[in-house]
Amino acid sequence: MAGAGIKAIKNRIASVNSTKQITNAMYLVASSKLRKAKIAADQSSEYFNTLYETIVEISMNTKGVNSDFLKERELKKRCHIVVAGNRGLAGGYNSNAFKEAEKYISPESDCVVTIGKKAFEYFSKRNIEIIDKIESVEKYDYEDVRKITEKLMNMFLNGEIDEVLFTYTQFFSALSQEAKTIKILPLVFDVPLEYGSERYKEEIDIDDPDVYISEEILREREEARRKEQEKAEEFANEMKGKMSATKSKVQYLPSAQKVLEFLIPTYISGTINGGIVESCASEHGARMTAMESATDNANEMIKSLELSYNRARQSDVTQEITEISAGVEALK
Repeated sequence: MAGAGIKAIKNRIASVNSTKQITNAMYLVASSKLRKAKIAADQSSEYFNTLYETIVEISMNTKGVNSDFLKERELKKRCHIVVAGNRGLAGGYNSNAFKEAEKYISPESDCVVTIGKKAFEYFSKRNIEIIDKIESVEKYDYEDVRKITEKLMNMFLNGEIDEVLFTYTQFFSALSQEAKTIKILPLVFDVPLEYGSERYKEEIDIDDPDVYISEEILREREEARRKEQEKAEEFANEMKGKMSATKSKVQYLPSAQKVLEFLIPTYISGTINGGIVESCASEHGARMTAMESATDNANEMIKSLELSYNRARQSDVTQEITEISAGVEALK
């Protein structure tokens, strides 16, 4: 029996060693890819941040600009652009992105543009309308992003969608990434985002005479809306404060209207592309961290198994010595 136990432990050690080799190899690959992705994210962030601030400045502080993209509508249907990974084994990277996106998605009416294989698989299983996709976050052309931008702008102008939200994972470091959702269209930056399924559920509950809603729940909902409104107003005031110092120094030629019309498709494409680049770096960072942790856990498990193996082997040797000694005594 002891021999059987020793053999089982040896097989277990060999299995964990094999797993450790895989996780360590994946850690090294993710580390190498992260270095390249981080360089790409750093190179693109300054350009897209400047582009974003320019769009905000024109839309919020420039008078006389008239565009359908600056007008907020009654929210009936949203389009969500969701960026996830091509593979798993990246800790909570994919699940965090999906949780963030689902806060605003209403499955009854909304549609999705998926970027990454995991995003397409996730929303396909939930019967949410997918109107377009980019299969890989690592291997894609900017032309793919431009086509999606053109499609969404046409849908918005034709009234097929009323809002476009973009969910991606912001990269801070290999240990820190944050899933976030921003509004791309319309260009209204001082209005808080409304939750999707919860928003529709609230409307149904309020109109349903058979559903009782306590005063406490109504107060909580109102408090949540108030806090979101305060955040939006704080953001708007912050952006206005930043722009007021440079407002008198900026002159748009031939006009702010023409500059805005030129920048809008560039802004949307640039924002999507920048989010993909950051999400790609976040995926590699999350995978590197997860595989490093898995390798460390494998090492700890091997140490524990080796200790158990040595104890079992010592017990087996002791038992054999005892049996031999007992046999010698019996022969005397």
